[in-house]
This record gives sequence, C-alpha cells and structure tokens, in this order.
Amino acid sequence: MTFKLLVVDDEAIMRKGIANFIDWDSLDCKVAGTAGNGMEAIEFIKASPVDIVITDIKMPVADGLAVAKFIYEHQPEIKVILLTGYADFEYAKTAIKYNVSAFILKPTNKKELMEAIQDAQKQIVTSRKQTSIAEEELAFLKDQLLLEMTGSAFLPSFEERLSNLGIRLDHYYVAAFQMVPLENDTAFLKSIILDGKKNACCYRYNNLIIAVYFLEGRCESVPDAVLENCREITVIARTLDSREVSVGISRYHSSASDFSYAVSEAIHALTFHFYYEKNIALFSDAPEDADYDLTAENSLDLFHFENHLHNWLFEDAGGVLHKIFNKFKSNFVNSADAKNICAQMYYICCRVLIKRENAAPPGEYLSRITQASDIFSLEHTVFELMAYTKDHFVGTAAQNKLFDHAVKFIHSHLSEPLSLEVLSDHLHISASHLSRTFKKVCGESLTEYINHVRIEKAKEYLLRQDILAYEVADLVGYHDATYFSSIFKKYTGVSPTEYRQGALKSNTPQQADGT
Repeated sequence: MTFKLLVVDDEAIMRKGIANFIDWDSLDCKVAGTAGNGMEAIEFIKASPVDIVITDIKMPVADGLAVAKFIYEHQPEIKVILLTGYADFEYAKTAIKYNVSAFILKPTNKKELMEAIQDAQKQIVTSRKQTSIAEEELAFLKDQLLLEMTGSAFLPSFEERLSNLGIRLDHYYVAAFQMVPLENDTAFLKSIILDGKKNACCYRYNNLIIAVYFLEGRCESVPDAVLENCREITVIARTLDSREVSVGISRYHSSASDFSYAVSEAIHALTFHFYYEKNIALFSDAPEDADYDLTAENSLDLFHFENHLHNWLFEDAGGVLHKIFNKFKSNFVNSADAKNICAQMYYICCRVLIKRENAAPPGEYLSRITQASDIFSLEHTVFELMAYTKDHFVGTAAQNKLFDHAVKFIHSHLSEPLSLEVLSDHLHISASHLSRTFKKVCGESLTEYINHVRIEKAKEYLLRQDILAYEVADLVGYHDATYFSSIFKKYTGVSPTEYRQGALKSNTPQQADGT
C-alpha cells in the first residue's frame, strides 16, 4: 500500500525540504499535499484522504496541537508526527492525550523522521488488519471453503457453509488455469479470470488458479460461453503479459460432494493440454479405458515434480518423490494406482529430456515400474529414473552437481550478500570455473540468475500487506531500499509500490463476480 503524507509547517523552506528531498517512494509514501498553518491542514484533511500528518507545533492561525485535536476527534485513524523545539517540548507533551504517534525535536533529523514514519506505517497496518471489509471477508471465506473442499473428503458441514456463503454447486464445471512455465505469480491471472465474470468464482490452489463456472441447469457438454471465456483469458494473458496459459476443464458435475473430483479432473486434464488446440484440454475427451483415479493433490504433486526438473531443482524434485511415496506407504495405496502415478513420472522425465534435446530414458525403467513386486522396488526404480534424468539433463554429471549446489546455496541464503566470489569460496572452486559452468548449464550469468530469483521472491512478499517495501528489500538481499526499487523496476517495468498496488487492485474481490 502507499501511505499519503501531509506536511504542515509555517516555514516554506522546512515544508519544501521535508516534502521534496526525502525518498518517500522507498518508504511506500507519497506527499499528498502541504499546508502553511494548522487551519489549512484541517481544511486539507477534510477534503483529501491522508494517512500520516507531519506538523510543526508552533504556527499562526491554528497550531499543531489544534491539528492533532481535530484528527483525534474526527479521523483518529490518521497518525500524527509532531515537530517541536526544545522550548516547546513540555507544551507538546500535552498532545499525548491526542494519540500523537511521535515527537521529533527540531532541527529535524532525517533518520529519526524516517524511523517515525516507519513506526506510524506499522501502526496503520496493524489497525487496518483489525478492521476488515465485508466483501473481502466473504471472498476470503469462500476461498477457504473451496480450498478445504479441494483437499479433503466431503463433510456434511460443507452443505450448510456453502448455503450461508451463497455458493450453489448443483450445476457446474471446474477449470484449472496454469501459467506456462509454471509460476507463483498468479495474481495477474486471477485478475483476468475475475474481470467481469458473473457466473464464475476462482481461488488459488498452490500455483494454479481454480475457477468454478456455475450453470443454470444440466449441461453434459462444456458450454460455448465457458470455452470462449477460457480462450479470452489465454489471449489476454499472452497479449498483455507475453505468457502462455493452459486450461484443463472437468466433466459436468451436479453435486457439491463431487467437488474435489471435479478439481482433480481439471488439474489432470492439464497434463495433456499439449495435444489440444489453443491450450484448452477437456477431461471428458480422455480415453474411457484410462485410469484416472487421482486426487487433486496427486495431480498437483506431479506438476511440481515436472516443474522442479525443468528448473534444475533436482533436490526439490526428490522431495516431491519422498512425499508421494510416504503417502503411498501410509495409506496403503492400491498397487495399480501407485504404478500408474509412477508411470506418469517416467513420461515426465521423457518430456524433460527430449525438451533439452536428449534421448528419453530407456524403456527398461517403465518395464520395471509396471512389473515391480513391492513398494520398495518401485521406489528404488523411480529414484534411479530421476538420477538418470539428472545426469543426462545437460552437460556432465559433475557440471549438474556443481550447478545444483550453487542453486541450493542461492535459495537458502537469499537475504545475505551473494556474488561469484561468495559462491566460489563456498563451493571451493575457482570463480572463473563456476562462472563458465553456471552460464553453460543455466543459459544466463550467475548475477542475472540471482537477481531473477530475488525479484521473483520479492513479488511474493509484496503480495502480503503486513510487510512494507523496505522490509521486502532486506528479506531478498537488497539492503538499500532505493537500489532495490531501481533494480525491481529494471526487471519488472514498475516500482515495488506500483507492483503491490496493481496486485492488490487485481485481487480486490468484485461482489458482482460472486467472489
């Protein structure tokens, strides 16, 4: 969010200095106006929204205490910072009863003023978090309920909660939207889906957007209006953001108890979107004899596995495999279902290697999967398959191992100083060797990769309203807020403040949309 400031001082030089010669953008602030006395300030506050008022205490017509008193009585959400001289300090303390945020002695210290602003911002954020808007609460409750229904068995209590929230799941289709390549930045995609869509609601499910299309009555084939809407979304994303969007659409459903199955179908349809025109795949078009007994969670696990392989995150891919096999073992999953999921992993590895212009893994792995006599031999085969994929992904096994270690170190030390020298020291190799190997495997320099990772992480933090922009800078390793702002704008085209405003605006629920 951007905080609007009003600067009040009867000295023109002081007003100009505070208003114009502090990097307010780095603090998520904007000077909304200035005033030469307390009465001008009060009139400004009546006419224009303000978050923080910085005011001198001694001024003609009406002083700073009069401003603080007016704010306390009429707009107590505004924070007041009083500027006062030593002689007036005892007098200024009487303003404590007006909930003044901070007292700063003149001559004003820039560092002290900025710290007071940051403290006032935190007070405002905390206060606003405690006062939620009804529409936002309703949208949040809807998202949470649908998310809960996606990942668990249907409970009788869901029916009452659906009714209370005005959600009717008697005739509907579910569509899963995926950015290609898979990305965590889904706010832009969600804003497109919500824009003017009165018969749909959507929510984020990990790094996918799940949309529910409500129908007036029974409809066994996907309505043209739904297909056209999905096509519009893919075109808009490609036109405005140069990114591809894939869509998977479930079969028609007429019961709330089928919701998790519908989501699973939509996600699974994404796995064969490649064979469909305009990146829209229908689950109903799948071969009838195919075994698709997968939960939404299993489908999502496979997506994560493939995405990690594409992005050289082999350790993360291994973590997904451990998670999948732990679920197999703890739930005594049917052997045919377990083998079916593992066979899909084989084809994922095929796609990953072929895309890198390498040969697919030997068919022997698929034979061993289908003929595995127990869960332990199945697990051993799949991990061997991933090791084979990793070794043949690009270059030599040694290069891959070096790259893997470098990427792991970058992701786990993102807030710390990172450079070619730091990484080469950590990996105990020469800086030139690391630079050449990283560029060969990744296709971009180490510095560019670090900046990309930091900016992508910063985007995630900026979607959270409880973290201010200058705090985001520290969290991703840029310890100068002004430099962070410039490097962020270089990679995204907008400042951190503008990005947050756009993301929050795109996520603001529209009541007409049914969210």
